[in-house]
Amino acid sequence: MLPGWPKVSYVQDAFAGLDVGVNPHNDLGAMQMANETSHRGIGTPEGTCAWSGCGNKSEAALDGYRLCRNHFYQRATKRLEEYRAGLRQVSPGMADHNATLKFISEVISQTTTLVANAKLLAPAQRDQFLNLSLSAAELYKQAQRNARIRRNMPILVYREKDSKGMRELTNTVDVSKQGVCIVTVRLWEIGEKIWIEKPASQVRTLARVAWLKKGELTQFLMGLDILDSEDFWGLDLASSKK
Repeated sequence: MLPGWPKVSYVQDAFAGLDVGVNPHNDLGAMQMANETSHRGIGTPEGTCAWSGCGNKSEAALDGYRLCRNHFYQRATKRLEEYRAGLRQVSPGMADHNATLKFISEVISQTTTLVANAKLLAPAQRDQFLNLSLSAAELYKQAQRNARIRRNMPILVYREKDSKGMRELTNTVDVSKQGVCIVTVRLWEIGEKIWIEKPASQVRTLARVAWLKKGELTQFLMGLDILDSEDFWGLDLASSKK
């Protein structure tokens, strides 16, 4: 966990009871956003939002840019969605994983500071920033839980109704505490629940098909969310022995 990482309850407490004013003209939905790719960071007057064409006061920092509350919210929301989608990539690098955690932590910290210091913040905006922080906190926990490790090992996958002959013996590509990417020749349905089993020990767990991608020739890559085991692959035990 990163230093200074706030728990979800802390995020909620930080927003509770803040004395904020009301400015109906600051509604996020009423503001026309600039194209993200054109925001600037060099030559921007100090204290001014670094977004191209925006002259509003900067109130938060993100990715090295000082932004106004509206552009901070837009950029943070979009980037969180990109990171959320990125968690389903096959074997993301450790550098990418650490960058994700760092960015999410920055969003939470800056959002809390912005709301605490902002003047004339409408209740609707305050709720939006609270939801942004809570969403980031949940994503942070998911990113920590889904740190992937390359591991090639045999695995059985099957539906409960499958006979012995229909069980597929395949291999894992990578694993996380509550997930796995495997190679498969079968076309599974997104969202369906299947069993995965370690052939040597015959220990099994229920999993849900999260995604399916075309691989080589007739093979697919399949991502599974493990539903009823906190650490099916023994990653905590392996880490404690290092």
